[in-house]
Amino acid sequence: MVVTTWHMTQLIDKLADQAWRYDMGRRFEALADEVFQVIRWVLVVGFASYLAKAHDEILFSVTYWLLSALLFGYIASRFLLRPEIPFLGNPAARIPRLIQSALNFMLCIVVFGLTLWAVSALTQAIAEYRGAA
Repeated sequence: MVVTTWHMTQLIDKLADQAWRYDMGRRFEALADEVFQVIRWVLVVGFASYLAKAHDEILFSVTYWLLSALLFGYIASRFLLRPEIPFLGNPAARIPRLIQSALNFMLCIVVFGLTLWAVSALTQAIAEYRGAA
């Protein structure tokens, strides 16, 4: 990719535009907030998972599964209740809209499953490390 003087001038003009900077700042803030929310949820669920693995008590397992359900709700709200990912574009007919919602729901389940798998693997490693010390 060749960056010309014209491209640099456009970039400098955009950076000097207060409205553009404000818009970009809001977008970055929204992205950072989403990432922070996910990290916070994963840490809370991970801690509950660690407690459930380290201490074989039903209360910790129930807490873990309740927090996992809340994490699923958060992920579902991200993929289903907000604007869906347009796998099929913007269908007007009912059946394609239902298929698109089903695809978003399946994506939500896959993301949730991968998240729980990662949390489980991480907390299992931590529990084993703490047990070995």
